[in-house]
Amino acid sequence: MQQELKERCLQYCKHIEVITGTTCVMMDIRQGCFGSTPFSHTCELPTKSCNAFTTHLYGAYEAERWDDKYIYYCPRGLIFIATPVRTEGSTMEYCLITGPIIMSNFPNDDRYGEITYLDGLENVPCMTTAETRSLSEIIRATCGYIGSSQATPDVDSGSHAEMLQMMYDISRRAADENMTYPLDSERELQHMIKEGDKEGSQKLLNELLGYVYFYSGANFKVVKSRVNELLVIMSRAAIEGGADINEVFWLNNNYIEEVEKFKDIESLSRWVSAVMHKFVSCVFDLSEAKHRDIVFKITVFIKQRLNEKLTIGDAADHVYLSKSHLSRILRQGLGCTFTEHVNRLRIDRSKILLIDSRLSVSDISGKVGFDDQGYYTRVFKKNTGLTPSEYREQNL
Repeated sequence: MQQELKERCLQYCKHIEVITGTTCVMMDIRQGCFGSTPFSHTCELPTKSCNAFTTHLYGAYEAERWDDKYIYYCPRGLIFIATPVRTEGSTMEYCLITGPIIMSNFPNDDRYGEITYLDGLENVPCMTTAETRSLSEIIRATCGYIGSSQATPDVDSGSHAEMLQMMYDISRRAADENMTYPLDSERELQHMIKEGDKEGSQKLLNELLGYVYFYSGANFKVVKSRVNELLVIMSRAAIEGGADINEVFWLNNNYIEEVEKFKDIESLSRWVSAVMHKFVSCVFDLSEAKHRDIVFKITVFIKQRLNEKLTIGDAADHVYLSKSHLSRILRQGLGCTFTEHVNRLRIDRSKILLIDSRLSVSDISGKVGFDDQGYYTRVFKKNTGLTPSEYREQNL
């Protein structure tokens, strides 16, 4: 039963907390809430805002996409791990979110430098990259056990029962009144998805599924074919609403494969409803969270390789994006190009090194990735208004 699965998730959240020393909460994807108060640490950001559910919903959907685990940054620069909980043949309805974690491979590093608002987080566990990845694997195995240990959730409970009843009512009315398939409802569904109206989209989807069921003559093969058409319609609406085209196409391809696995209209309709909610989320809920996560990952990637020759192609490959898409995200999120971002991080690192009088300006230039000292000096002055030597004199 659904309630048993939920209670089991909450039980294992507590086990994970005891072992890791961090917080683990359950997200209820369909209800749009956390199963308990999320995270015990205050999160007052002076210059950034964060909708916690939206940030972690993005992590949950990425985990579903990438092998049932996903490690990501919140707007504060802290690490979280998302791991979905699913029973066999069902979509993700719950997801365990573990964190915050400070991820660092060096015990005395600056916690990635620019995250200067970490006061009050002294008790947040600090883990290496390897430890964080291992923890994600263990939690993924735990979530697999949680799902496999339960009976398939009751598909006739709660709001889903209402959805099925509406479908059958429409089917009977269509037969009694000799109604035709409502193409206008398809167009209205597209509009609702583009506008981010989940409640209106759900109502229209229920109506369309009722007509599909009626006009298929209860032929489940025909139902699947029409559901595939609805998936294409919904995915196109999500793209028109501003969702990432590559992500939507990827999701849609996988969904079409999933349709063939269903054996009955009840489980298929429940699954299509969850997919619709995900398309709406891709339009309105996740874009900002996704961009923040990518910016953090790119920043860490650069900082770990400051003395190397870096290209936007290398960075784009690291986050599985095209160069043009990454460029747009950096301009939207940071207001700069990739090269400008790299140079800013190199200058920030060089400021720390300049305080050490034992290193020459030439040595520092090479340590932070500038091949030419003259170019380093020009970039440094452009960013600070001072030459490296002038900065050193003022800070010694």
